[in-house]
Amino acid sequence: MKKTNLLTIAVLSSVLVFTSCSKDDDTAELCAECHIALPDKSETVWEILDASGEHIEFCGQDLVDAEANSRVVTDTLYSDAGDTLLPGEYGPGSANSQYEIHCGEEHEDE
Repeated sequence: MKKTNLLTIAVLSSVLVFTSCSKDDDTAELCAECHIALPDKSETVWEILDASGEHIEFCGQDLVDAEANSRVVTDTLYSDAGDTLLPGEYGPGSANSQYEIHCGEEHEDE
């Protein structure tokens, strides 16, 4: 009887440990860098950077919102080709809605 109880406890403990580990993997937050693109023949791309020139990484709901909403640009941005993007609002719902926000994707200019 004691062997059966110990075996049952051991099996249940193992199941609990494996279940809790797999849940941690499922809730890992997805993060990605984003850029503003003007979809023309060459798709001009401006990276979204912070004040120090580093890529901004968007995570979780911020990542979802980054592509779904317009983005306010406070500094002039430069594409790899030297094209400028002046401060303003770009993307869906803005006066500059022809611009698109893309996250977590490779693009042609890299």
